[in-house]
Amino acid sequence: MVLSSIFRRKTAASILAATLFATLALLPFLGRRPLAEWDEAIYAGVAREMLQSGWLVPHWNHQLWLEKPPLSLWITALFFRCFAINEFWARAGSALSGIGIVALLHGWLARRKDLFAAWISTFMLLGTFGFLHVCHVGEMDVLLSLCCCIALIGLVQIAEGEQRGWLLFGTGFGLALMSKGAASIVLPVTAGALALLQRWPLRRFGRFFLLGLLLFLLLILPWHLAMLRLHHAEFLHEYLGLNVLARSTQQIEGHITPAWFYLKVLLVSAPPFVLLYPFALARALRLPDLQPWAVFSLVVLLLFSLAQTRLPHYIAPAYPALSLLTAIYLADLLRVSANRLRSWRSRTLAVGATILLTGALIWATNPARKALHSVQNVPGPARLDNKASIPLLRYVVHNPTSGPLLLLRNGRLISMATDVFYSGRAVQQVQLQPVPASLPTDRYGFQAMPLEQAVQSQPRLLLLDRVLLPQLPSDLIFTPLQSSPTQLIGRITRGPSSCLQLGQCSPR
Repeated sequence: MVLSSIFRRKTAASILAATLFATLALLPFLGRRPLAEWDEAIYAGVAREMLQSGWLVPHWNHQLWLEKPPLSLWITALFFRCFAINEFWARAGSALSGIGIVALLHGWLARRKDLFAAWISTFMLLGTFGFLHVCHVGEMDVLLSLCCCIALIGLVQIAEGEQRGWLLFGTGFGLALMSKGAASIVLPVTAGALALLQRWPLRRFGRFFLLGLLLFLLLILPWHLAMLRLHHAEFLHEYLGLNVLARSTQQIEGHITPAWFYLKVLLVSAPPFVLLYPFALARALRLPDLQPWAVFSLVVLLLFSLAQTRLPHYIAPAYPALSLLTAIYLADLLRVSANRLRSWRSRTLAVGATILLTGALIWATNPARKALHSVQNVPGPARLDNKASIPLLRYVVHNPTSGPLLLLRNGRLISMATDVFYSGRAVQQVQLQPVPASLPTDRYGFQAMPLEQAVQSQPRLLLLDRVLLPQLPSDLIFTPLQSSPTQLIGRITRGPSSCLQLGQCSPR
């Protein structure tokens, strides 16, 4: 009894220390850089609009947005409501989910294996560049990964004959689906593959299986049924058509990658641990209590490799499982090596060689890693640095001018996701020349319209590149309000003569 109490206290203290370590590694500097274009800024923009348009139906740029389920967005919107609307709280959900993963795996290993393996797992996961990257961006992958870990712990219990594991699996699966929709399919596929591999008897799918299924349905049905009732056709088109069928069968949005893409991702995002992954997986597949983690890792890599649209962060759920398995493998390997390397000199040489190898691999993969996690190829040039626009966009938040903010860029049609988030209002991209009918349209930036058409009888706010100022039509009057070295923001309206010609002058 005394030994059990001491063990529980040591385990609790170790979990607390690992959680603190993860907090120090993941929370600081979350707000040090602006939000990136596309997903990060889009999700933050949707969360911000929830504070204005309601929490049930997501909107982006004051338009219906039904591409993803709302759990991650609700969490970010709650942070915005309780604290502040900024970069830190836009990313806090990811970082806190990462801390939760570290604490969960550390505690599971401390109880199931030992503290040595638990700490190796913690250091390994926080030393995996791919995991660190997703924890520092405001996307949905880390929350999905946390929910998958919860479900996998339930699968381990089921594999060991503990029927209550279905409750944990159903809860984790339901939360995973509400986090990132179709990406959660890796969980039922893992469960099915494990059932075949271990030849589960039918009695394993008994009362607790039905209760787990009920928990899953209670978590996912209310919001999905509400969206079907309110926006049937649009919901099916965006939620299933665009984000499931299109991404699975086509390489959309310019993401052209080969089938072996995720091999490259692992090689540059997880050095040097990736060298141990194959050995850890091979060993875990022979151990029933570790098979769920191994099968899940392989399912994630295989399914997302088969999908035609591939992005580096899609395999984020595999990092915790791979780190756990590799930590157990490495802990056992180090114990054997410690017995063989008895002399001080041999141990020093082994440690030195490991440090040199690790440093060399990290240095060699650094350029590829930076390129991999930079702005991806998109339809049209992407903005690599939006710092110049942000002070001007924040000015817009406090400006009462009606109508959308107009954006005029120098010959470019680019994503306006950060413009929508930082300005806090609807945004419309414009051009000086008529828009060609052949120009591809995209809700995130490519629905441009002529400037003359966008400026009506009331003044509008216009953000433009400074070099375009002399090219503004003579019948439009632009009054600068704020400026940066490369951009201007101001009010633009029609001159008196053009108002009379169009019959749009406001009465005096």
